[in-house]
Amino acid sequence: MAGAVGACAAPPAISPAPLVNPYDAAGLRARKGRRAAANAACTPAPAPGRDLIVPQFYTDPPVFSRIDPVRLAARDAAVLPLQTLVRGTTDAADRWAASAPVDGRFAACAAASLDAAARADAFLGRVDPQGGYERKWTWCGLALAHLKLVQAPEYDAAAQARVAAWLTRGFGAMRGTYDRPPGGTPSTQLNNHMTWAGLTAMAIGLAAGNLDAWNWGLARMERTLAQVDAAGFLPQEVLRGSKAWHYHVFAMGPLALGAVLARANGIELADDRFHRVARRTLEGYDSTAAFAARAGAAQVPFGERPDVGWLEIYAGAFGVEAALLPLRGRRPQRQPWLGGDLTLWHARDV
Repeated sequence: MAGAVGACAAPPAISPAPLVNPYDAAGLRARKGRRAAANAACTPAPAPGRDLIVPQFYTDPPVFSRIDPVRLAARDAAVLPLQTLVRGTTDAADRWAASAPVDGRFAACAAASLDAAARADAFLGRVDPQGGYERKWTWCGLALAHLKLVQAPEYDAAAQARVAAWLTRGFGAMRGTYDRPPGGTPSTQLNNHMTWAGLTAMAIGLAAGNLDAWNWGLARMERTLAQVDAAGFLPQEVLRGSKAWHYHVFAMGPLALGAVLARANGIELADDRFHRVARRTLEGYDSTAAFAARAGAAQVPFGERPDVGWLEIYAGAFGVEAALLPLRGRRPQRQPWLGGDLTLWHARDV
């Protein structure tokens, strides 16, 4: 069945060159600009190493729904340098883009972090499976930060070229995992990991002007949409049992932002399949009963509060007012892997 899904997916639309960067810092500043705090500080992040060995924290493969807290703590320690890099860089890029008058210290800080990572060839050494997942998410956020910064004088052409070349090498290192035939149940080559890889490739394609990466990413988005069933479920995420809704939410972030990037380049991914899975996932904020019935397991909570970041994109970019309800009292929404401040860039109502 998994193989059939991939084989039957329709080929995606192919974008002509040149690709269009949808992040217009000057336009954002005109709409939402504000004076940066004089005492706001930004320190460039240290360059991460080339190797990335990260403990796996789930205890129940292949379902991956039960977390070992000791292993999770070890994972968190291992990825702290990545989180410091992507959080600091995306935050600084957003601060620069929103600053009026323009405050170049934030652009200089973000550019220095990106350039240091590129010069170090970060994450391109020895990498285990969990490390591969983590660097993919990190590359996504960094590529999106790069796109926001390209208008900044503090991000000079030589640094931009080094970062683009590093991201291109990253795409080459990442894609091998997702070019393999689908394996396992659920399958990394078909589930939310593939969707995230698709968004990462699209972002790298835009950042580096790399049509191969862009079109490869579009193909992964199409492969995700091809799996949406008539009831709006993603079967690969249903296989996560008690975390079926959780992983629908996790998949919607890259799918929604991928649709935004594609639309800016003349390709519409937000079709009926997209809205079916989005509506089904949105329904889960009121009740996860449908997910429990479909997965055959009561849905475990996210923790203190469920992730709502993707709803900022869904409401703002696609005009779905119902998606604003779970966002009440929870703005601004920041998700570094999706580029940073989602409220700043995508919300229409604030």
